[in-house]
Amino acid sequence: MTIKNAARAATVSACLFGGCLTIGGLLLTAQPAKAAPFTFGFDILVADQGLDGVYRSRDLNGDGDANDSGETSVFFNGDNTSGLENPSSNIFTILQSRSGELYVGDGTSDSVYRLSDKNRDGDAQDNGEAQVWFSEDNAAGLTLPTPNGIGEDSENNVYIVNAGTGSSPSDGIYRTRDLNGDSDANDVGEASLWLDLGRLNPSASAFEITFQGNVAFVADTVGTDTNVIYRAEDSDGNGSISDDEVSVFIDGNNPYGVTIDFALSGDDTSLFMWEFLDFDGPQSLFKLTDLDGSEMIDDVLEVVDVWDTSLLPSEFVTGAGFGVAVGPDGSILLTSNGRNPNEDNVYLLQDLNGDGDYRDEGETAVWLSRSVSGDVPDRPRAVAFAPRNLVVAVPEPGSLPLLAIGFISMAGLAGFSKQRSRVRRSD
Repeated sequence: MTIKNAARAATVSACLFGGCLTIGGLLLTAQPAKAAPFTFGFDILVADQGLDGVYRSRDLNGDGDANDSGETSVFFNGDNTSGLENPSSNIFTILQSRSGELYVGDGTSDSVYRLSDKNRDGDAQDNGEAQVWFSEDNAAGLTLPTPNGIGEDSENNVYIVNAGTGSSPSDGIYRTRDLNGDSDANDVGEASLWLDLGRLNPSASAFEITFQGNVAFVADTVGTDTNVIYRAEDSDGNGSISDDEVSVFIDGNNPYGVTIDFALSGDDTSLFMWEFLDFDGPQSLFKLTDLDGSEMIDDVLEVVDVWDTSLLPSEFVTGAGFGVAVGPDGSILLTSNGRNPNEDNVYLLQDLNGDGDYRDEGETAVWLSRSVSGDVPDRPRAVAFAPRNLVVAVPEPGSLPLLAIGFISMAGLAGFSKQRSRVRRSD
């Protein structure tokens, strides 16, 4: 029997590697879990520009990928019953927030949506599970022709990167928050221009934004000028970024071989830049860490090429690298977007031996490939790790009696708890 426990509840704990299940102090032995460690507790969400939707994927049979039948399903698309028309035909970016909602930026409807699986059925397709978070109908009059990136600071404010394409401001980052509790940021005082990128460079063409606390990092391809990652921090707390609060963290002229492109993500200490294309050699994933606190990358030791496409099985080819996501356990997702089925891929990387890179045996998995699954993904753009509730996988035949005992034990404990304390445990 395999138990996947994301909630880590006190009364139900899974011994993922020891093959045991503890329920209210009762120890039950079980079949060892077969799934790879990174699959426990998380779904993987893929925004697909070819299939016009967000897809949920999980490894149900423990083979380390989600290419098998029944392992992918629609999380959100135009069939939603919340009344949103054409909400996902050109998704550029997604953000899994700490509070649980998924934010989706779509370039055809020029809107950012907030999604929540309220009824726990594995999707956000049901009535009331999807709302327009921000659009050009906002009271501040901010335009949104191209929502290229979404980020979140430590105070749960949501930031939207707008690639202007002729609008005003030409390129900017908007700070959004819901002040009146109506589940959007379109009302008076809920959205403002946080950083005018066009002021830094009129040729700005920004893509992703990621935060370390309240410090933002923005990938800007800057037209024909040198690509750059900006570092921005609202030091005076006035709700916007002045010229002295933004600086170049690293640019494309760096001496360390780092290519600055579209796909940017990070954890609490490091940034990860996924190379868009490399016609001369393998495409690389760069790890950037400001070791000396200089607020820039200025030493060769601060750059590590942690993975590249030479580590893939030969039958898979990498196309355009639009998306990267870093999981809470250090796992990394990368997207490959191409013309052929073996180019439409999602890669999952895991540092199994803790050496700081993803180059060792068993650390690379082709999580999804159209050449294997036959349909998903078609044009994967953005990816995210999404926490899930406790999920009990289909048990092996020998585990069925044990599973029945577990359910009976949980039911008895639940009844006892309700009778004694009448305390409702939330998910």
